[in-house]
Amino acid sequence: MSPRSAAPSKSFYEARRLNLPAREFSPEGTAQLCQLLDELHRDNRAWTLVGDGQHLRRDLKDQVAVRTTGLSGVQDVDPTSGTVRVGSGTTWRELQKGVDHRGLSLQRYDLQPPSATVGGLLARRRPGPPLLRGGSLLDGCVGLGVHKPAAHGYRYLTAPRKATGPDLRHLFAGNDGGDGAILEATLVAWRPVSQRLLRFEGCDLDELTQIMDGLFRAGIMASWVHYKLSNQTLQMALTGPGQLLRSRINWITDNLRAPDETGDKEKTETRRRWLEARHPERREHRLAPTTRVFAVLPAALKLGAAELFGPNVKEAEIIHWTPRRAMAFARYDSPITVDDLHAPPAGSCWADWPLMPLH
Repeated sequence: MSPRSAAPSKSFYEARRLNLPAREFSPEGTAQLCQLLDELHRDNRAWTLVGDGQHLRRDLKDQVAVRTTGLSGVQDVDPTSGTVRVGSGTTWRELQKGVDHRGLSLQRYDLQPPSATVGGLLARRRPGPPLLRGGSLLDGCVGLGVHKPAAHGYRYLTAPRKATGPDLRHLFAGNDGGDGAILEATLVAWRPVSQRLLRFEGCDLDELTQIMDGLFRAGIMASWVHYKLSNQTLQMALTGPGQLLRSRINWITDNLRAPDETGDKEKTETRRRWLEARHPERREHRLAPTTRVFAVLPAALKLGAAELFGPNVKEAEIIHWTPRRAMAFARYDSPITVDDLHAPPAGSCWADWPLMPLH
């Protein structure tokens, strides 16, 4: 059966500030999607895979939009190996609920937009080095199913630790869908453990860097991190067995500074949902046209916001932090243009780009 074609939803694309595509298809399942992509390839038609559209950087004008809503759902969960196989059209919120229902957790991943799809989160570009347990969904992807028209399918199975050879996942993931359509992904999940929320107030960029550097030097990895420049508030979640978790919080209090607030598991999960619902990396965010993304070296934050992000910066949020990369979302008074692109100091930044592409 051929996938159905429908008139593009004007409200869907306008909410994400995307041009209307020429046509829109919504395949029901993997077989229909692969068939459609092969037909579009034979007809030499330009196509773009569209999940929730939050991270799209292509201009959809004159393109065929292929929606991935028919590829949603948790397909398999293996509690023994701690992996979950999921369709690329599954939203982050759906994935969280599906994994929780099966007794596992995604609590160690970074904050993600709840409506963003797994395929979209994996396909978005993330410059900088990978890090085990760095919170990135891409780093937690251990298996991938992809279809590339005229080149048949690709399936990366979870490999033994002693396996050698090229890892082709990164040919497809992090490439904005340019080399093939992500159909499914196998992600690492964990058995739920205790969580604690820590909040530090009055924390400028210099103290933020000191706290995070101190944590990493002590071997303490926060499950997720959120920092807001305007109110100088750092929030993070720590996970682990109860006694270990308490000892780590005591160490932070004795060696760095006492948190202004601590919260239990329920409060940690509630805060996470609240922050994810307001995630800055969304095209439909009301301030998306004024937002610029910086993948910075954490030590460079000591330079100050004006030096790093430009003198006109009004706000900045940091939602990802590893010893070698922090993701900052800087906001300005007006929509960003080519003339507004301030060059950060040399050696301070892996890459930077406007959240809304300047077509």
